[in-house]
Amino acid sequence: MITSGKKYIDIDGYAGIFAYRELLRHLGYQAYAYTSAKTNESVPELIKQFPFTFDQVSFEKPTKYVVLDVSNPDFLEERVKLEDIIEVIDHHTGFEEYWKERGTNHIIEFIGSICTIIFELYEKNHLESTLSEDMCKLLMAGILDNTLNLKSTITTKRDIDCYHKLQKIGKVDERWREEYFEACYGNLENHLEESLKEDIKVEKVSSYLPETIGQIIVLSKDTVWKQLDVVHRVFDVNPSWLLNVICLEDGNSYLFYGGEYKELLEELFGVSEQKQCLTIHPFLLRKQIMKKAREFDQKKTSLN
Repeated sequence: MITSGKKYIDIDGYAGIFAYRELLRHLGYQAYAYTSAKTNESVPELIKQFPFTFDQVSFEKPTKYVVLDVSNPDFLEERVKLEDIIEVIDHHTGFEEYWKERGTNHIIEFIGSICTIIFELYEKNHLESTLSEDMCKLLMAGILDNTLNLKSTITTKRDIDCYHKLQKIGKVDERWREEYFEACYGNLENHLEESLKEDIKVEKVSSYLPETIGQIIVLSKDTVWKQLDVVHRVFDVNPSWLLNVICLEDGNSYLFYGGEYKELLEELFGVSEQKQCLTIHPFLLRKQIMKKAREFDQKKTSLN
């Protein structure tokens, strides 16, 4: 069974599950796709119309799991038991030693997209020719979203190379990226509250960050600036929080927050608050923010 995290699933995990299921089936395994998580705005109706669906599965028989796009054991699907996991593939670092000590096969690399790793496994097994146009588009969407149009600082040459190989294999028109981003974020202002709630991570990773960290990607920063009351309505139920608003228009991250974290965040990012938020350029993904804070903590500890 191929699955991901328990709360929400983005396009990277969504695409990765279906692509890895097909790869394993080509290799002769009985592979099934499953999730109980909700998709966020990175999986719009445009994507859901593709001919890929999760399998109707029975859990009465013993089941082995491959887990994609998550390696923190606290965020596994509720029904997934640690002893039943045979493989973990993730691009969120920090738990490599944990899975190594358990003897579980794992690929955990700080790279832009899980879809890049999955495509490389197709290449490794010489199965690129089995990829349909729709599957190529699906994997390309995962890479585009997680690297933010191949422009985020975590984008690697591997991500870029895989994207262009997929484009060539599937004969995908360059307009696909515009269609995808418009489908995801073009109408976000009309359902901002729902979108904010769908991508909140609760995890204590550093003394410099609150436990509740949200992320949203917008075409224009006005989408959020005009609805700050919605942001506070969603997040002020927490004693402290951080929202990373990534703007595709200007390439910035706008960090809104609540609680006593102003000085800590200014120290962490080396910028001062302006107009109710911190502005970071170029933008950072949430996983980069968490990685930066974790490393900042470790550096402070070693100095002391």
